[in-house]
Amino acid sequence: MKGFNLPILCCLLVLFSCTRKEIEFGTIPENAYTNLAYIDTVSVQLSTVLNDSFATNGDTAFLFGRYKDPYLGAISTRPFLQMTVPVNLPDIPASAVFDSLSLIIKPNKYYYGDTSKTQTIMVYELAQAIAHTYNNQLFNTSNVPVKTMPLGSKATRFSPTMTDTISIKLNTAKGIEIFNKLRQKTTDITAQTEFLNYFNGISIGVSDNDTSAVYGLKATDAAVVMRVHYHTTIPYPEQAFIDFTSLANEFAFTQILPNRTGTGLAPITPGLTEIFPAATQQTSFLQPGSGLSLKMIFPSLRSILNKGNGGLVKLIKAELIVKPKYLSSDRYLYKLPANLGLAQTDATNLLGSSLLDSTGQAALTATPVIDDIYGINNYYRFNVTSYINLFMTTPGSERWKSNRGPSPTQPAVSSRAWATASTEEKRPRGSEPSSDTTCAGASFSRATHVNCSAVSGNTAP
Repeated sequence: MKGFNLPILCCLLVLFSCTRKEIEFGTIPENAYTNLAYIDTVSVQLSTVLNDSFATNGDTAFLFGRYKDPYLGAISTRPFLQMTVPVNLPDIPASAVFDSLSLIIKPNKYYYGDTSKTQTIMVYELAQAIAHTYNNQLFNTSNVPVKTMPLGSKATRFSPTMTDTISIKLNTAKGIEIFNKLRQKTTDITAQTEFLNYFNGISIGVSDNDTSAVYGLKATDAAVVMRVHYHTTIPYPEQAFIDFTSLANEFAFTQILPNRTGTGLAPITPGLTEIFPAATQQTSFLQPGSGLSLKMIFPSLRSILNKGNGGLVKLIKAELIVKPKYLSSDRYLYKLPANLGLAQTDATNLLGSSLLDSTGQAALTATPVIDDIYGINNYYRFNVTSYINLFMTTPGSERWKSNRGPSPTQPAVSSRAWATASTEEKRPRGSEPSSDTTCAGASFSRATHVNCSAVSGNTAP
């Protein structure tokens, strides 16, 4: 009998000694799992960081227009740019006749606000040459004087997603002046340096009464064209034109001027200002295009991960979820940013290095998930597992900012987001508040509620 019992015992060991309950990842685990802790939500402290001055030269898109936001105030935008001399200037016969001077601009399909209303586009000639403001940069607050009378204007209503070009007729006297110089091939038309002394550049905006929308323009070389139209009569009538094209250089920039009077977001001192929710009706805002970033601090995160679960060995997953405040955005007038990114910061509120994705090669970004039926469950989701693992072991790595994701087409001045200041926390008994973490966010867009959830555990068999 002894020889019979031993094989049965061995079989039982094989069948049962290594059995353990399966853990299904991708779902919310139960706290009953052995050596696995689930932390639902980490508390969040929100504020708005206002930067009143930031560089805008070198962007690949311009913004022009003005709109009034019921929460963020009025925001005015207009580009300043230089033009270049014509390439392969033809010989213009003495019998040629000047027809008109026009400016052709190319919308890049970007807009923010109500595009159903008529806007009057205003074109001004610069009264002075564009010069760097500071440290070889031009900023949202930089300005170049313009001549008193506009060079041209056009009242128009257009669809930015369908319109390829907009042509604006310019001053006839200026056109004749340029045409005569072209025919004579004077050096202030043929040599670039002398031309910039003669014609400093242009600025494009809207009339003072227009407050409905901001539009994007292409800012690549030759994206804006000043065209001289003329015709010859010998031996027969023939239409012709000569183009002066825009320069996408270090002197091309967009002026972005917010007027936040009465919003609680007016800066107290120049530079960076942190504005707490008590001053803005318990709401924090996000609109980096106008200098607003959403700052998020997670005071208890380090203590929860390091102390709360009997000594954490490995973090399985951590997510940051940013939720726009209900009814703070829509599909048309107040669109959410197309993407958000995260970056580190500290008590100075200066933007630090970007958080990277799991590959460690690309910036971590998130696109909005939209609830098209009820509009309630809109959110951005970031997988911050890699960063939190680093955060647990690296002193001083506890603060973030989120910025807009990379956009090759514009400086993202228009989408916005805002956030309520109320948050909640669920943590294991005995854990105490500790470290800080910071986050901020994207373009002209508003409203956000923030959750940070984590699944963690030791790796015991």
